[in-house]
Amino acid sequence: MSQNHSKKNSSKKDPFEQQLFTRIPPEIVATFTNAQLTELKKVFNDRIYKRHFVDIRVSIPFFVKRFYVVFLLGKEKRFKKRE
Repeated sequence: MSQNHSKKNSSKKDPFEQQLFTRIPPEIVATFTNAQLTELKKVFNDRIYKRHFVDIRVSIPFFVKRFYVVFLLGKEKRFKKRE
């Protein structure tokens, strides 16, 4: 119980948790422990804050809609060979 209480208090200060909690039903949010939230932050930080050597993003109008094209270039960091 104290873990959930401290987690809910910390979520008021933590933008990551605020955004995460808006996408998850409250009854599920209540089941997260502080350890689980810490590990989720690690996973998302690894994905979000990686920079690419080249990162070009262009929005293109096409009739009445707009589409975007993204070109990323960087060092291969995946370990498994893609098939």
